[in-house]
Amino acid sequence: MKKRLLSIALLSTLSASSFAANTTFQATVNAISDAAIAQTAALHFGAMQPTFGSQCTMDNTGAVSGACDAANANIAIGLITVSGLIANVPLNVTVTGAPGTNVDFDAQFDVNNAAATHDGIADGTVTAVTTNASGDDLTIDVYGLMEVTTALNPGDSYTADYTVDVSFQ
Repeated sequence: MKKRLLSIALLSTLSASSFAANTTFQATVNAISDAAIAQTAALHFGAMQPTFGSQCTMDNTGAVSGACDAANANIAIGLITVSGLIANVPLNVTVTGAPGTNVDFDAQFDVNNAAATHDGIADGTVTAVTTNASGDDLTIDVYGLMEVTTALNPGDSYTADYTVDVSFQ
């Protein structure tokens, strides 16, 4: 009987170790490429009064009002294209105006071609967007308020920068 128990125990030990195996496999991921940001149309408020405190406001259709010439041929809403995107990727989009020489720009913006509507976003606001199911390029309409901070010389051109930031969430 002892021999039989010893044989069963030995057989159990041999059986368990002969059927075991261990193999290592690999998990792979491809990093998403960074988006490319390009200016498609330059933002231009046209002509405005040169006095300190003058303000020109552009709406999301490109129409201007305030201390500016609404009939000026140079008026154009800013258009930014964000390309190199894939479908359904969550991103943060921010547009931030800055002071320039003698003028200050406060941006407003719309994000188009995203999975949801994002319109009338205030300067410096981080906005969570998701690319649409086709991975189409995002377009950003930039408009807002230009203000004279130091009197302008009539006939000269003045600029203020704005920054477009697109980052992965």
